Amino acid sequence: MTLRLALISLAISVAPVAHAAGLEGLLPHRAVYDLSLDKSSDRSGITGIKGRIVYEMTGSACEGFATRFRFFTEVSTPRKGFTNDQRTTSFESADGRSFSFVNKSYLNGQLEQDLKGQAEREGDSMQVEIALPEEQSIKLDDAVFMSEHMAQIIKAAKAGETVHQAVVFDGSGDADELMETTAIIGKERADLVEVTGETDGLGKDFAGQSAWPVTVSYFKQNDTLGTGEKTPLYAVSFYMHESGVSRRLIMQYEDYSLRGDLKQIEMLKTEPCK
Repeated sequence: MTLRLALISLAISVAPVAHAAGLEGLLPHRAVYDLSLDKSSDRSGITGIKGRIVYEMTGSACEGFATRFRFFTEVSTPRKGFTNDQRTTSFESADGRSFSFVNKSYLNGQLEQDLKGQAEREGDSMQVEIALPEEQSIKLDDAVFMSEHMAQIIKAAKAGETVHQAVVFDGSGDADELMETTAIIGKERADLVEVTGETDGLGKDFAGQSAWPVTVSYFKQNDTLGTGEKTPLYAVSFYMHESGVSRRLIMQYEDYSLRGDLKQIEMLKTEPCK
C-alpha cells in the first residue's frame, strides 16, 4: 500500500528564478489529514483502515523548497491487521531542475525500504543517482517534479482549462520510473469554506479563496492495452485551493479507496525573495 507524494504536494511562494518552474503564488504550509476507508471490494480483503497524513513544506521560491511527508495507516483484515508507515523528505530546486529525496517505509514497525537519491533534469532527459540501498545510475526521459506539476495544474485551472497532462517523477517506489498523469479540472468554486469531515471552524482559513475540484490519474509510462487505452494505477480527487492547499482527499486504488479529511492547517512564514 503506497501513496505517491505528488498526490498532496501543493505549496510554494514567489521569486523571479521560480518563473522557469511556474511556482509563483503558492504558500508554504503544514497540513494534517485523518485517513479512513472510503470503500473496498471483497477481493481487497480489507475491512477497515484508519491513519494520518502529515505534510509540511518549507523554504522559499528563490532558494527552493523542502517537504516532509508521513503517511501512516492501520489496516484491518479478517485474519489480522498490520501497520504501514511511509516517511519521505525531499528538496526541489526553485528552477525545477534538481530533486533530492529520502524514502523510508516500515511494515509493522520494521524497516522495509530505505531509499536515498537525487534526480537532475538535463536537456530532454533526466539522470537519477541512487545512493541507498546501493549505488545505481538511472537515465529516464525528461519529466517535471512534484511542486512544478501541481503549480501547472493550478495555472491551468486559473486559465479555465479542464484537462492537464504531464509526465512526473516523484522518487516513489524504486525511483526508476516516470508516471504519466492526467488531471481533470472542474468548475471554479469561490464559496468553498466548510467541508464535511473537517475540524469545525477550519474553513475560515479559506474564505475568499478560489478552489477547483480536481482528479489526477496516474498511469505507468507507455503502458497501454491492446485497444490503445490506458488503465490508471490509481487516482486522487481533491479540492485544490489557489494557495496550494488540498482538501477532501479521495485516494482511489484498484480494490479500495481512502478518504483524507483535513484536520489541521498552519500557513508557514516565508521570507520574500530579494
